[in-house]
Amino acid sequence: MPRSYFWILYLHILGACLYAGALAFFGLLAASLRRRLAPGEFAGEMTAIVRFYHPFILVCMGVLILTGAWYLTGLKAAMGPRFGTIFVPLGLKLATVFLMVMGMSFQFFALGLRLTRGTGPAGNGRPLAAGTEERLRLIRAIGRTNLVNLLLGLLAIFFGLALGKGF
Repeated sequence: MPRSYFWILYLHILGACLYAGALAFFGLLAASLRRRLAPGEFAGEMTAIVRFYHPFILVCMGVLILTGAWYLTGLKAAMGPRFGTIFVPLGLKLATVFLMVMGMSFQFFALGLRLTRGTGPAGNGRPLAAGTEERLRLIRAIGRTNLVNLLLGLLAIFFGLALGKGF
């Protein structure tokens, strides 16, 4: 394989580290802020954080998908007929990434937009309550979804490492 494919692999690994690290950091930051701030302050701070966090994670996932596909294309050409030997770990990794993308879509569009745009449940057209109960409920749901995405991300990293060793 050309030398450029190794740089693509390094960029893929960097994207995976940033993705998993950001997911873990977000969970720890949310837990810390929840203990330190009043509920109204916590909701406001988390809304501001989510406005930066979601685009950052989206960029990380985009880098992961594009570099993974690019590297996989070169790997298939280099391995030829032996490419079938990595079918199981590759299939498991791609299935895990698919679940991650679905979880991220739910987190971004079903929960994050409602939190950052300030609108209530779909279809009722009312803004979020002046109190913070609905915002806190959305933040809890984002935290749970974030944890599931972190676990799926770590599982995808495991399957990616298994590509080199096999099962």
